[in-house]
Order: sequence, then C-alpha cells, then structure tokens
Amino acid sequence: MIQKITNPVFIIVLVVMLALLVSGGCLDTSSGNLSGSNTPVSSPSASPSIPTKCTLSHRDSTGGVFLSAYNVCYFTNHTARQFLEDLTRYPGQIVSVFDPPEGWITQADAEAFMQQIDSDEPAASVVSPISSYMPFNENSTVGNEAMFLLEGYRTGRYPPALSSLYYFRPNRTEIRQWWEMYGKNQGIDEATAIRLARNGSPSLSAFPSDQFPVKTIRTEQAAGGWYVAFIIEGSGVPIIAADCYFIESNRTVIKAKSSVGPLMVMPEDFSPQTCG
Repeated sequence: MIQKITNPVFIIVLVVMLALLVSGGCLDTSSGNLSGSNTPVSSPSASPSIPTKCTLSHRDSTGGVFLSAYNVCYFTNHTARQFLEDLTRYPGQIVSVFDPPEGWITQADAEAFMQQIDSDEPAASVVSPISSYMPFNENSTVGNEAMFLLEGYRTGRYPPALSSLYYFRPNRTEIRQWWEMYGKNQGIDEATAIRLARNGSPSLSAFPSDQFPVKTIRTEQAAGGWYVAFIIEGSGVPIIAADCYFIESNRTVIKAKSSVGPLMVMPEDFSPQTCG
C-alpha cells in the first residue's frame, strides 16, 4: 500500500533539493543524464569554433575565400618574418594588407630579409586595399616580397607602394648599398629621411617641383639623424616659406620649425637645421 505524502514542509524541502541538484549541474534533464556526473554533455551536432581572424585566409558572406592581413590579431600574433612565410603558402594569389602597427618590421626582420632578396621561391603578392591594380594569377617571389618588406622598414610604412608588383621596381644593388651604409647600423639614409617626413604630411608629396612656385628639398645630416627642409621659392624674393623637420635614426619625425617669408636667403644657403 502506497501512502500519499501530504506533509507540506516535506514537499517544500524535496522541491528545493531537486532545484539545487539541477542548477548545480548534477542532473542533466535535457539529455536524460541522471547519473549524477558533473561533466557537461555536448550536443552531437555542435562543432568546435575555428578562429580564422588571425590567419591570412578568410571567408566572405557568400562563402568565398579571400586573403588579407588587416587586424590587430594577425599583426600581434605574427612577426614580419612569419608573414613572409605565410606568403609562400599562396603563390599566384593576392594578399591585401592594411595598417600594420608602427615598428612591426624590426631590425632583426630586416637582417633576415637581406638574406632572402635573391630567392626565386614563388609567393603571393601584396596589395594595398586602395590599389586599382590587382595582379591576378601573377607570381611574386620571396625575394621580391622581402625587398618590399625592406622598403616598408626603410620608409616606416607598409605596404610602401600600392602593390608589390607593377608599382614596385626594386634595385638589389641599391638595397645592398643601403644596408651596408645605414641599415645594419640601424641608421637612415637621406632618401629615407625625406620619405619619412612626407609620410606625416600628404602635401609634401608635391616636393620637389619645377612648376611655379618652385618647390625644393634640402637636407643636412647631423648626429642622430637628418634635418629636412621643404622650401617654396619665390620670384621676387628668394624664399616664400619653408617647413623643416628632424628625422631621428629611430625613424621618429619631429616638426622642427616653419618659416614664413619673405626670407632673404638664397636657397643654396638655406639651413635645414635652423630653418633659415
């Protein structure tokens, strides 16, 4: 004979105990697991999440695959040398690269790239997202991409051109000379100093120019870097205005001074260091 339980206190205690068991994970009522195990039960249809944002390969909304490096995750988890290795995995394809952090290409990277500039191993080419030229089915090489990365190291900007093919015409002899004279000692040359100064001010891309008003560039090497002056010359007066910068050997660009004329100094006598 089964006796009916009518004691309200006993019923309340029983309900509370069952609630505690379920909330504590001891009972998995959704799957029928009443074994008392505290091990979560996975759904048979669940698949592990595969992070792809830290790789070059991505899928778009239609399921198509594209190659790009444009987020903090990739640049934080990959050195420039690892990036070059990644390019060898996708020969004949295009990798879009946007805005690596400052200093991503290091001196140690540059030293390694100098050992690879003659390599003919096939590799993917690199383009800027704003490039109108897309080198489809064109192989780049490890040597070409190593020199493209070296150019990025020298100029402080990567990609240093819209594409590592077509827009980029490297000169191995010049690169080797630069490395021996400046690169291996972590120094910068005159051309690099000018490019670094231009990076911070798009209007300076108009220098030099023989169109009126004539625009010229003067440089002066000093301990720890270069002084660079962007000069606007006049007709009735020698100099209308000038912007002067100091580019440190560590590639820091410092706006030294601006001079607004007329300046009664001949351009050949103008000092980039004093900006006058």
